[in-house]
Order: sequence, then structure tokens, then C-alpha cells
Amino acid sequence: IAGDIPVIFFNRAIGTDGSDVTVLENNETACFIGTDAPEAGHMQGKMIGEYLVENYDTVDLNGDGVISYAMMKGQEGNVEAEFRTQYGVEDANAVLEEAGKPALAYFDANNKDCYQVDQAGAWSAAAAKEYMDTNFVSYNEANGNMIELVICNNDGMAEGVIASLQEKGYNKEGAHVVPVFGVDATDNAKALIADGAMTG
Repeated sequence: IAGDIPVIFFNRAIGTDGSDVTVLENNETACFIGTDAPEAGHMQGKMIGEYLVENYDTVDLNGDGVISYAMMKGQEGNVEAEFRTQYGVEDANAVLEEAGKPALAYFDANNKDCYQVDQAGAWSAAAAKEYMDTNFVSYNEANGNMIELVICNNDGMAEGVIASLQEKGYNKEGAHVVPVFGVDATDNAKALIADGAMTG
């Protein structure tokens, strides 16, 4: 670092390929404060897979033997978002396949990225709700192609998804619950889980 001026990278890694560790190892003037980026994705994916194995027939709303999912990504290029998006699905699929179940299927075959990203990079509930509201126009229970699972990079986006689902009559007491998974364990998310509106 020029002039030995200390630098702290807070909640923003300096690379997306693991090079952060090499750069910061034994470095007395630079450090990174944040999480182990892949860990949340691995934890979420395992939780999703285990939940689906136990509740497969209930989640498979159209009974086609495959779980159709949507993915809400918080931000492009953010290492946390990249790993959560990747491992949330990969690890869920590993658990499903080990149990003899098919891999998850992204709900929109035309979306090769297999996610919908908050274009403002804000990981926002508003962006996730807008996506779900739009998704419902073409992908719904009446058409037999309802989104059966939603994976979100954070709890804020999960809240937006749940708001959209509840407006359509889902994820309420006595109604079908579309499993929604987030990351962070915010107070709001814990309350939604306690109410049965959010799964994990």
C-alpha cells in the first residue's frame, strides 16, 4: 500500500476468485472484515435440499416430479452474491440427487443466467417483489407452471418475494406455502419464519 497507509475493506472483498487471502495474508497495512463468502451459500443450499427431500410432494405443486425455482440475486460482481447464487442451487441439487430426486429446474427456460438480479445492486425487497409480481403474470398455478421455490441472496429480498406471494393468496395461514429461503437471520425474517410465511 502506497505510503504504508492502512486500508480496511469492510464487507467488500477485493477479489472474487479467492485471491483475497493471498493478498491479505501477513499484510500489516490491509485487512478485510466480512464473512467467509461461500459459507452462506453452502449453508443455504444444504438447508434447501434437506427441506425438499422431506417435503417434496407438497412443494411440487403441479405434480410433475421436478421443483421449479426462482433465484433472487442481490448484486452483480459481489462475491457474497456470486457464491450464494451458485452454492444455494448446487448444494441443494447435491442433496436432492443423493436422495434420488431430480435437480432443481429454473422456472424460465429462456433465462440462461438462472437468476433475477437487483439492477441497482441494493439487494432490495422492492426489486424482488417487482420480479415476483411480473413472474406471476405468466408463471402461476392456473397455467400449471407455478414457481415452487424461491431462493434469495438475503432476507430483504425474501421479504419482497413473500409480500408478492401473500398478495396472490400464498404463504398465509391455511394457504399453500411456497418455500422461500433467505440469508442473514434478520428479526423480520425470524418473525416471518415463526409465522410460517418463510421457510428458512
